Amino acid sequence: MDWTLLVVFQVLLQPSLSVLFTVEAERTAYNSQFGGDVVMGCRFQPKAAAEDSELRVTWHLISVSPVREVHQYQRGQQPGPGGAGEGPGRARLLAAELRDGWAKLQISSLRINDSGTYQCRVQTKEGADYKTMTLSVTAPYGAVTRSVERAARGDRALLRCQAEGHPRTAVSWRDGRRRALGANTTAVETPQGLFRVSSQIWVNSTEERNYTCGFTADGASATFHIPGDLPAAQKRHDAVIVLLSVGVVLGIVIAALLLYRRRRKGFRTLSKGNLLVEPRVRAGAAAACLQINKENEEERTTFSEDYRKENLRVFLNERYCDFQCAADVEQLHQRLRTEDDRPAELQALIPDAGEAVVLEGPPGSGKTGVAHFLVRSWALGVPRAPPPLLQLRALQLLLYLDCSAAEGDLCQELMARLGLKEHLSTEDELRTMLSRCGETLLLLDGYREGSARFDESLKRLLGERGGCRVLVTTSEDVRLLTEASRTARVLKLHTPIAKY
Repeated sequence: MDWTLLVVFQVLLQPSLSVLFTVEAERTAYNSQFGGDVVMGCRFQPKAAAEDSELRVTWHLISVSPVREVHQYQRGQQPGPGGAGEGPGRARLLAAELRDGWAKLQISSLRINDSGTYQCRVQTKEGADYKTMTLSVTAPYGAVTRSVERAARGDRALLRCQAEGHPRTAVSWRDGRRRALGANTTAVETPQGLFRVSSQIWVNSTEERNYTCGFTADGASATFHIPGDLPAAQKRHDAVIVLLSVGVVLGIVIAALLLYRRRRKGFRTLSKGNLLVEPRVRAGAAAACLQINKENEEERTTFSEDYRKENLRVFLNERYCDFQCAADVEQLHQRLRTEDDRPAELQALIPDAGEAVVLEGPPGSGKTGVAHFLVRSWALGVPRAPPPLLQLRALQLLLYLDCSAAEGDLCQELMARLGLKEHLSTEDELRTMLSRCGETLLLLDGYREGSARFDESLKRLLGERGGCRVLVTTSEDVRLLTEASRTARVLKLHTPIAKY
């Protein structure tokens, strides 16, 4: 009886056991490279019959939120475009494998964000089941870009290695003796999900040694050979600069002389051809020649003066850069007044061409500080000067003289105190330059009457100064200044109020 019951149960259960539906993963983990392809598969049993219209395969990426459908297949329906992210066609099901019981998904042009856990689900008329597997997409740090830079000063060089890959990696540095070196390493994520890793170290550029950077994720490396890999030094020699400057000047002079000779030759030919014409025509040609010669002479004189002024400007700039000043622009603006005690703007300190300005103030009011402030602003250049003093850009030269101990002739004092003898041959040449140039400011600081020679020379300069600009600071009401220059403008500088 027991044997009979066992046979009956086996007959009843045999159909159920024979159609038990299962899905098995081909592999539980896949590793692929960025930009490549991968095929992931799962096997289902029993195989779906050809007439099974219920066959359905779905692949999902379940490690992201929300879960993302990667591909879906339904027998009897036109397959969708599929996709593993942005852009259609990167994911597709290999339909030909279905008849052998395989649901295989192919993903092309792999990206870093394709990494994760995938679920393969298969459904037939026999049932449904699923399995999961993981995909890891990496990018090796293959091409290492290296660069070498010399330090602006000193015997140092900056070595830099850079590469892109995934996952993020550390960078190690070693010298030729395999000693580990400290480095500065940074990593920035790119739009493709890669890490752009950059690492750099400073080394002694005079020591003959090799240095190697290594990306520990996959062993990519680059080696530097110092000093062989150093770029050519960009040397600046004063002698070279001087020679180049002299060469440019000589070239200009030669060009001017050739032009001059060419003009003279033309007029000489004209004169020979006109020997038989009437005297009036020859006289006109001679007058034209004289005019041309005069113009050429003026051109050479102007060029020489401009060149001399430029050299003098460079010399004065270097001399004035060491001037110290502690002028507070805002406070100075509040303390500056006109002669009738009205507020004055800072630009009033800069005389116009041919004008004289007298800045009066009691001892301790800061007149010398104002003078040094103007000198230093001019020397440092207009871009670093305060906006109210942009008129300084009109000045080609600024001659500063401390008058507290001046006793000799004004031009004599300027030549001696400023060391102008290397740039101007005589005091008369300086006097002529001051009278002609409207782009020169003569700043006389701390003037007081008492020295006959100095007073007389100053009076003469003010009366015949031409276009020269003059600014005088003084602690007293100096009649000589206002009498010698009827157009002198007077400014007052009040003593600063102490703050407690």
